Amino acid sequence: MLMGLVGGAFGLVKLGWPVVQSRPLPLLVTVAAGLILVAARRWPWPVLLIECLLLSSANWTAPLGGDVAQFGALTALGIIAYAANWPATAVALGLSYAASLVHLIGPDSEGLLPGQQGFVQLAGFFGISVAPVALARYLGGVRRVAQSAEERAREVEAQQEVQTRAARLAERAAIARDLHDIVAHHVGAIALQAGAAQYAARRTGRVDDAVQALGELRVTAGQVLDELRALLEVLRDPDAIVAGGPPIEPEQLIMDAEQRVRAAGVAVQMNLASDVGEAPLVVRTTAARVVQEGLTNTLKHAGPGTTASVDIRPDGTGLLVEVLDNGPEQPRPSLLPPSGHGLAGMRERVRLLGGTLLAGPTGSGGWRLAAHLPIREKTAAICAKPATRAVDAEPTGRSR
Repeated sequence: MLMGLVGGAFGLVKLGWPVVQSRPLPLLVTVAAGLILVAARRWPWPVLLIECLLLSSANWTAPLGGDVAQFGALTALGIIAYAANWPATAVALGLSYAASLVHLIGPDSEGLLPGQQGFVQLAGFFGISVAPVALARYLGGVRRVAQSAEERAREVEAQQEVQTRAARLAERAAIARDLHDIVAHHVGAIALQAGAAQYAARRTGRVDDAVQALGELRVTAGQVLDELRALLEVLRDPDAIVAGGPPIEPEQLIMDAEQRVRAAGVAVQMNLASDVGEAPLVVRTTAARVVQEGLTNTLKHAGPGTTASVDIRPDGTGLLVEVLDNGPEQPRPSLLPPSGHGLAGMRERVRLLGGTLLAGPTGSGGWRLAAHLPIREKTAAICAKPATRAVDAEPTGRSR
Protein backbone atom coordinates (compact mmCIF):
# COMPACT_ATOMS: atom_id res chain seq x y z
CA MET A 1 0.00 0.00 0.00
CA LEU A 2 2.72 2.46 0.98
CA MET A 3 4.72 1.61 -2.12
CA GLY A 4 1.72 2.28 -4.34
CA LEU A 5 1.01 5.64 -2.73
CA VAL A 6 4.64 6.64 -3.07
CA GLY A 7 4.63 5.60 -6.72
CA GLY A 8 1.45 7.55 -7.44
CA ALA A 9 2.76 10.65 -5.68
CA PHE A 10 6.03 10.34 -7.57
CA GLY A 11 4.08 10.27 -10.83
CA LEU A 12 2.22 13.47 -9.99
CA VAL A 13 5.44 15.23 -9.05
CA LYS A 14 7.11 13.98 -12.20
CA LEU A 15 4.34 15.27 -14.49
CA GLY A 16 3.74 18.57 -12.77
CA TRP A 17 0.44 20.42 -12.43
CA PRO A 18 0.50 22.16 -15.87
CA VAL A 19 0.79 18.83 -17.65
CA VAL A 20 -1.97 17.37 -15.50
CA GLN A 21 -4.30 20.19 -16.51
CA SER A 22 -3.52 20.02 -20.23
CA ARG A 23 -3.01 16.25 -20.81
CA PRO A 24 -5.13 13.94 -18.63
CA LEU A 25 -3.96 10.70 -20.36
CA PRO A 26 -0.36 10.95 -19.09
CA LEU A 27 -1.83 11.58 -15.65
CA LEU A 28 -3.85 8.37 -15.78
CA VAL A 29 -0.97 6.28 -17.14
CA THR A 30 1.60 7.63 -14.70
CA VAL A 31 -0.60 7.39 -11.59
CA ALA A 32 -1.72 3.90 -12.64
CA ALA A 33 1.93 2.83 -12.94
CA GLY A 34 2.45 3.94 -9.34
CA LEU A 35 -0.77 2.77 -7.73
CA ILE A 36 -0.60 -0.71 -9.22
CA LEU A 37 2.38 -1.40 -6.97
CA VAL A 38 -0.16 -1.94 -4.18
CA ALA A 39 -0.74 -5.42 -5.63
CA ALA A 40 2.92 -6.20 -6.31
CA ARG A 41 3.46 -8.44 -3.28
CA ARG A 42 0.40 -10.56 -3.95
CA TRP A 43 0.48 -10.66 -7.75
CA PRO A 44 4.05 -9.77 -8.81
CA TRP A 45 3.85 -11.31 -12.29
CA PRO A 46 0.74 -9.43 -13.45
CA VAL A 47 2.15 -6.21 -11.99
CA LEU A 48 5.46 -6.78 -13.79
CA LEU A 49 3.72 -7.37 -17.12
CA ILE A 50 1.56 -4.25 -16.74
CA GLU A 51 4.53 -2.10 -15.70
CA CYS A 52 6.59 -3.38 -18.64
CA LEU A 53 3.69 -2.61 -20.99
CA LEU A 54 3.35 0.92 -19.58
CA LEU A 55 7.12 1.43 -19.73
CA SER A 56 7.48 0.28 -23.34
CA SER A 57 4.52 2.45 -24.44
CA ALA A 58 5.35 5.46 -22.28
CA ASN A 59 6.96 7.34 -25.20
CA TRP A 60 3.58 7.39 -26.94
CA THR A 61 1.21 7.72 -23.98
CA ALA A 62 3.08 9.44 -21.15
CA PRO A 63 6.68 10.34 -21.94
CA LEU A 64 7.29 11.79 -18.50
CA GLY A 65 5.77 8.75 -16.78
CA GLY A 66 8.37 6.27 -18.02
CA ASP A 67 10.46 6.66 -14.88
CA VAL A 68 7.48 5.72 -12.71
CA ALA A 69 6.78 2.63 -14.83
CA GLN A 70 10.46 1.69 -14.71
CA PHE A 71 10.46 2.00 -10.92
CA GLY A 72 7.37 -0.21 -10.76
CA ALA A 73 8.88 -2.83 -13.09
CA LEU A 74 12.08 -3.00 -11.03
CA THR A 75 10.05 -3.31 -7.82
CA ALA A 76 7.99 -6.21 -9.19
CA LEU A 77 11.20 -7.78 -10.54
CA GLY A 78 12.76 -7.67 -7.06
CA ILE A 79 9.69 -9.26 -5.48
CA ILE A 80 9.76 -12.09 -8.02
CA ALA A 81 13.49 -12.65 -7.54
CA TYR A 82 13.00 -12.78 -3.76
CA ALA A 83 10.58 -15.70 -3.87
CA ALA A 84 11.01 -17.45 -7.23
CA ASN A 85 13.72 -19.74 -8.58
CA TRP A 86 16.50 -18.73 -10.96
CA PRO A 87 14.70 -19.60 -14.24
CA ALA A 88 11.66 -17.53 -13.30
CA THR A 89 13.94 -14.71 -12.15
CA ALA A 90 15.78 -14.79 -15.48
CA VAL A 91 12.48 -14.52 -17.40
CA ALA A 92 11.36 -11.58 -15.27
CA LEU A 93 14.74 -9.87 -15.72
CA GLY A 94 14.51 -10.33 -19.50
CA LEU A 95 11.04 -8.76 -19.63
CA SER A 96 12.11 -5.78 -17.53
CA TYR A 97 15.28 -5.20 -19.54
CA ALA A 98 13.45 -5.53 -22.88
CA ALA A 99 10.85 -2.96 -21.79
CA SER A 100 13.67 -0.61 -20.74
CA LEU A 101 15.31 -0.95 -24.16
CA VAL A 102 12.03 -0.23 -25.97
CA HIS A 103 11.57 2.86 -23.83
CA LEU A 104 15.18 3.90 -24.52
CA ILE A 105 15.02 3.72 -28.31
CA GLY A 106 11.39 4.82 -28.76
CA PRO A 107 10.24 8.16 -30.20
CA ASP A 108 10.59 11.31 -28.11
CA SER A 109 13.45 9.69 -26.17
CA GLU A 110 17.13 10.48 -26.09
CA GLY A 111 17.85 7.23 -27.91
CA LEU A 112 20.88 5.02 -27.83
CA LEU A 113 24.21 6.84 -27.84
CA PRO A 114 26.55 6.08 -30.75
CA GLY A 115 29.59 3.81 -30.63
CA GLN A 116 31.20 2.67 -27.42
CA GLN A 117 29.01 4.99 -25.38
CA GLY A 118 26.01 2.98 -26.49
CA PHE A 119 27.49 -0.20 -25.06
CA VAL A 120 28.17 1.62 -21.79
CA GLN A 121 24.60 2.88 -21.82
CA LEU A 122 23.22 -0.64 -22.38
CA ALA A 123 25.45 -2.00 -19.62
CA GLY A 124 24.21 0.72 -17.29
CA PHE A 125 20.58 -0.15 -17.96
CA PHE A 126 21.39 -3.82 -17.43
CA GLY A 127 23.10 -3.00 -14.14
CA ILE A 128 20.03 -1.06 -13.02
CA SER A 129 17.91 -4.15 -13.76
CA VAL A 130 20.33 -6.59 -12.10
CA ALA A 131 20.75 -4.59 -8.86
CA PRO A 132 17.29 -5.38 -7.40
CA VAL A 133 17.66 -8.99 -8.52
CA ALA A 134 20.96 -9.39 -6.67
CA LEU A 135 19.60 -7.78 -3.51
CA ALA A 136 16.37 -9.78 -3.61
CA ARG A 137 18.15 -13.09 -4.25
CA TYR A 138 20.46 -12.44 -1.30
CA LEU A 139 17.60 -11.59 1.05
CA GLY A 140 15.57 -14.53 -0.23
CA GLY A 141 18.52 -16.87 0.33
CA VAL A 142 18.88 -15.65 3.90
CA ARG A 143 15.16 -16.24 4.46
CA ARG A 144 15.30 -19.73 2.96
CA VAL A 145 18.31 -20.69 5.07
CA ALA A 146 16.52 -19.48 8.20
CA GLN A 147 13.36 -21.40 7.26
CA SER A 148 15.38 -24.53 6.55
CA ALA A 149 17.10 -24.26 9.94
CA GLU A 150 13.73 -23.83 11.66
CA GLU A 151 12.31 -26.85 9.83
CA ARG A 152 15.33 -28.97 10.79
CA ALA A 153 15.00 -27.84 14.40
CA ARG A 154 11.32 -28.79 14.39
CA GLU A 155 12.13 -32.17 12.84
CA VAL A 156 14.85 -32.85 15.42
CA GLU A 157 12.50 -31.83 18.22
CA ALA A 158 9.77 -34.08 16.83
CA GLN A 159 12.22 -36.99 16.49
CA GLN A 160 13.44 -36.48 20.05
CA GLU A 161 9.86 -36.42 21.28
CA VAL A 162 9.09 -39.64 19.41
CA GLN A 163 12.27 -41.30 20.71
CA THR A 164 11.58 -40.19 24.27
CA ARG A 165 8.03 -41.49 24.05
CA ALA A 166 9.30 -44.77 22.61
CA ALA A 167 11.77 -45.05 25.49
CA ARG A 168 9.00 -44.45 28.00
CA LEU A 169 6.76 -47.03 26.36
CA ALA A 170 9.62 -49.52 26.29
CA GLU A 171 10.28 -48.90 29.97
CA ARG A 172 6.61 -49.41 30.75
CA ALA A 173 6.76 -52.69 28.87
CA ALA A 174 9.76 -53.70 30.99
CA ILE A 175 7.86 -52.72 34.13
CA ALA A 176 4.95 -54.82 32.93
CA ARG A 177 7.24 -57.83 32.57
CA ASP A 178 8.65 -57.23 36.04
CA LEU A 179 5.12 -56.89 37.37
CA HIS A 180 4.19 -60.17 35.73
CA ASP A 181 7.06 -61.85 37.58
CA ILE A 182 6.01 -60.20 40.84
CA VAL A 183 2.44 -61.38 40.45
CA ALA A 184 3.59 -64.89 39.53
CA HIS A 185 5.81 -64.99 42.62
CA HIS A 186 3.10 -63.85 45.03
CA VAL A 187 0.31 -65.89 43.47
CA GLY A 188 2.50 -68.98 43.65
CA ALA A 189 3.03 -68.33 47.34
CA ILE A 190 -0.71 -67.81 47.82
CA ALA A 191 -1.43 -71.15 46.14
CA LEU A 192 1.05 -72.97 48.40
CA GLN A 193 -0.34 -71.32 51.54
CA ALA A 194 -3.91 -72.09 50.53
CA GLY A 195 -2.95 -75.73 49.99
CA ALA A 196 -1.27 -75.84 53.40
CA ALA A 197 -4.39 -74.43 55.07
CA GLN A 198 -6.59 -76.93 53.26
CA TYR A 199 -4.33 -79.82 54.27
CA ALA A 200 -4.21 -78.67 57.90
CA ALA A 201 -7.99 -78.35 58.07
CA ARG A 202 -8.90 -81.64 56.37
CA ARG A 203 -6.13 -84.09 57.12
CA THR A 204 -4.71 -83.13 60.49
CA GLY A 205 -7.70 -81.41 62.02
CA ARG A 206 -5.41 -78.88 63.68
CA VAL A 207 -7.28 -75.60 63.55
CA ASP A 208 -4.32 -73.54 64.77
CA ASP A 209 -2.19 -74.60 61.80
CA ALA A 210 -5.01 -73.78 59.42
CA VAL A 211 -5.56 -70.38 60.99
CA GLN A 212 -1.84 -69.61 60.78
CA ALA A 213 -1.70 -70.63 57.12
CA LEU A 214 -4.77 -68.54 56.33
CA GLY A 215 -3.20 -65.55 58.10
CA GLU A 216 -0.06 -65.87 55.98
CA LEU A 217 -2.28 -66.19 52.94
CA ARG A 218 -4.06 -62.95 53.85
CA VAL A 219 -0.76 -61.08 54.29
CA THR A 220 0.60 -62.31 50.97
CA ALA A 221 -2.61 -61.42 49.16
CA GLY A 222 -2.52 -57.94 50.68
CA GLN A 223 1.06 -57.45 49.51
CA VAL A 224 0.34 -58.39 45.93
CA LEU A 225 -2.76 -56.19 45.84
CA ASP A 226 -0.81 -53.21 47.19
CA GLU A 227 1.94 -53.62 44.61
CA LEU A 228 -0.56 -54.11 41.81
CA ARG A 229 -2.38 -50.91 42.74
CA ALA A 230 0.94 -49.04 42.77
CA LEU A 231 1.80 -49.87 39.15
CA LEU A 232 -1.06 -51.43 37.24
CA GLU A 233 -3.00 -48.19 36.86
CA VAL A 234 -0.17 -46.65 34.80
CA LEU A 235 0.32 -49.64 32.49
CA ARG A 236 -2.22 -49.21 29.67
CA ASP A 237 -1.00 -51.77 27.16
CA PRO A 238 -2.20 -55.28 28.06
CA ASP A 239 0.08 -56.77 25.38
CA ALA A 240 3.11 -55.53 27.32
CA ILE A 241 2.51 -58.09 30.08
CA VAL A 242 4.09 -61.16 28.58
CA ALA A 243 5.09 -64.38 30.20
CA GLY A 244 8.81 -64.84 30.62
CA GLY A 245 10.85 -67.40 32.46
CA PRO A 246 10.99 -67.86 36.21
CA PRO A 247 11.22 -64.57 38.14
CA ILE A 248 14.74 -63.31 38.83
CA GLU A 249 15.46 -61.77 42.20
CA PRO A 250 16.47 -58.07 42.00
CA GLU A 251 19.62 -58.79 44.00
CA GLN A 252 20.65 -61.29 41.33
CA LEU A 253 20.13 -58.62 38.65
CA ILE A 254 22.45 -56.31 40.58
CA MET A 255 25.12 -59.00 40.94
CA ASP A 256 24.89 -59.86 37.24
CA ALA A 257 25.35 -56.19 36.28
CA GLU A 258 28.32 -55.92 38.65
CA GLN A 259 30.01 -59.00 37.22
CA ARG A 260 29.40 -57.86 33.65
CA VAL A 261 31.06 -54.45 34.01
CA ARG A 262 33.81 -55.86 36.23
CA ALA A 263 34.70 -58.35 33.51
CA ALA A 264 34.93 -55.41 31.09
CA GLY A 265 37.56 -53.70 33.26
CA VAL A 266 35.59 -51.51 35.68
CA ALA A 267 36.31 -51.80 39.41
CA VAL A 268 33.06 -51.94 41.39
CA GLN A 269 32.54 -51.30 45.10
CA MET A 270 29.15 -52.63 46.17
CA ASN A 271 27.45 -51.42 49.36
CA LEU A 272 24.11 -53.20 49.81
CA ALA A 273 22.22 -52.75 53.07
CA SER A 274 21.34 -56.05 54.72
CA ASP A 275 17.67 -55.13 55.15
CA VAL A 276 17.05 -53.98 51.57
CA GLY A 277 15.59 -57.42 50.86
CA GLU A 278 12.64 -56.59 53.11
CA ALA A 279 11.46 -53.83 50.76
CA PRO A 280 8.58 -54.54 48.36
CA LEU A 281 9.62 -56.47 45.29
CA VAL A 282 8.51 -53.64 42.98
CA VAL A 283 10.84 -51.20 44.75
CA ARG A 284 13.77 -53.63 44.76
CA THR A 285 13.28 -54.39 41.07
CA THR A 286 13.33 -50.69 40.22
CA ALA A 287 16.48 -50.24 42.32
CA ALA A 288 18.11 -53.07 40.37
CA ARG A 289 17.20 -51.44 37.06
CA VAL A 290 18.70 -48.13 38.22
CA VAL A 291 21.94 -49.91 39.16
CA GLN A 292 22.02 -51.64 35.77
CA GLU A 293 21.58 -48.33 33.96
CA GLY A 294 24.22 -46.58 36.07
CA LEU A 295 26.87 -49.28 35.61
CA THR A 296 26.09 -49.53 31.89
CA ASN A 297 26.60 -45.77 31.53
CA THR A 298 29.90 -46.01 33.41
CA LEU A 299 31.15 -48.68 31.04
CA LYS A 300 29.81 -46.90 27.98
CA HIS A 301 31.15 -43.41 28.67
CA ALA A 302 34.07 -43.86 31.09
CA GLY A 303 35.33 -47.25 29.97
CA PRO A 304 37.81 -49.75 31.45
CA GLY A 305 40.01 -48.57 34.29
CA THR A 306 37.19 -46.62 35.93
CA THR A 307 36.15 -47.17 39.53
CA ALA A 308 32.43 -47.20 40.30
CA SER A 309 30.61 -47.44 43.61
CA VAL A 310 27.06 -48.68 44.15
CA ASP A 311 25.18 -47.81 47.32
CA ILE A 312 21.68 -49.13 48.11
CA ARG A 313 20.27 -48.43 51.56
CA PRO A 314 17.05 -47.45 53.33
CA ASP A 315 16.71 -43.87 54.57
CA GLY A 316 13.54 -43.96 56.68
CA THR A 317 11.07 -43.22 53.87
CA GLY A 318 12.29 -45.48 51.10
CA LEU A 319 15.39 -46.78 49.35
CA LEU A 320 18.31 -44.63 48.26
CA VAL A 321 20.16 -45.89 45.20
CA GLU A 322 23.39 -44.24 44.05
CA VAL A 323 25.84 -45.20 41.31
CA LEU A 324 28.98 -43.04 41.28
CA ASP A 325 32.11 -43.28 39.13
CA ASN A 326 35.34 -41.30 39.04
CA GLY A 327 35.28 -40.74 35.28
CA PRO A 328 37.86 -41.80 32.69
CA GLU A 329 41.54 -41.40 33.44
CA GLN A 330 41.94 -39.42 30.21
CA PRO A 331 39.38 -37.77 27.94
CA ARG A 332 38.11 -40.38 25.53
CA PRO A 333 35.20 -40.87 23.14
CA SER A 334 32.29 -42.99 24.30
CA LEU A 335 32.29 -46.63 23.32
CA LEU A 336 28.73 -46.12 22.10
CA PRO A 337 26.95 -42.96 20.99
CA PRO A 338 24.82 -41.43 23.74
CA SER A 339 21.09 -41.69 23.20
CA GLY A 340 19.59 -40.48 26.46
CA HIS A 341 16.87 -43.13 26.11
CA GLY A 342 18.11 -45.18 29.07
CA LEU A 343 17.86 -42.25 31.45
CA ALA A 344 14.47 -41.29 30.01
CA GLY A 345 13.24 -44.81 30.69
CA MET A 346 14.67 -44.78 34.22
CA ARG A 347 13.00 -41.46 34.97
CA GLU A 348 9.69 -42.90 33.79
CA ARG A 349 10.13 -46.04 35.89
CA VAL A 350 11.08 -44.10 39.03
CA ARG A 351 8.31 -41.55 38.47
CA LEU A 352 5.71 -44.30 38.32
CA LEU A 353 6.72 -45.29 41.85
CA GLY A 354 6.49 -41.68 43.02
CA GLY A 355 10.27 -41.36 43.32
CA THR A 356 12.93 -39.01 41.99
CA LEU A 357 15.97 -39.56 39.79
CA LEU A 358 19.00 -37.28 39.50
CA ALA A 359 21.81 -37.68 36.96
CA GLY A 360 24.74 -35.43 36.23
CA PRO A 361 28.50 -34.87 36.38
CA THR A 362 30.41 -34.54 39.63
CA GLY A 363 32.94 -31.85 40.43
CA SER A 364 35.81 -34.34 40.09
CA GLY A 365 35.00 -35.35 36.51
CA GLY A 366 32.87 -38.39 37.26
CA TRP A 367 29.18 -39.12 36.92
CA ARG A 368 26.46 -39.67 39.52
CA LEU A 369 23.12 -41.40 39.14
CA ALA A 370 20.93 -41.26 42.25
CA ALA A 371 17.34 -42.31 42.87
CA HIS A 372 14.99 -42.19 45.83
CA LEU A 373 12.29 -44.86 45.78
CA PRO A 374 9.55 -44.27 48.38
CA ILE A 375 8.11 -47.10 50.47
CA ARG A 376 4.62 -47.04 51.95
CA GLU A 377 4.28 -46.55 55.71
CA LYS A 378 3.46 -50.18 56.46
CA THR A 379 6.77 -51.30 54.93
CA ALA A 380 8.85 -48.33 56.03
CA ALA A 381 9.83 -50.09 59.26
CA ILE A 382 12.53 -51.91 57.35
CA CYS A 383 14.41 -48.63 57.06
CA ALA A 384 15.73 -48.64 60.60
CA LYS A 385 19.15 -50.29 60.31
CA PRO A 386 21.96 -48.88 58.15
CA ALA A 387 24.08 -52.04 58.21
CA THR A 388 25.78 -52.73 54.90
CA ARG A 389 28.00 -55.28 53.32
CA ALA A 390 30.92 -54.05 51.25
CA VAL A 391 32.47 -55.77 48.29
CA ASP A 392 35.52 -54.18 46.74
CA ALA A 393 36.18 -55.84 43.42
CA GLU A 394 39.14 -55.30 41.15
CA PRO A 395 38.61 -55.45 37.39
CA THR A 396 39.63 -58.67 35.80
CA GLY A 397 43.18 -58.50 34.47
CA ARG A 398 43.64 -54.86 35.46
CA SER A 399 45.04 -52.87 38.37
CA ARG A 400 44.13 -49.43 39.67
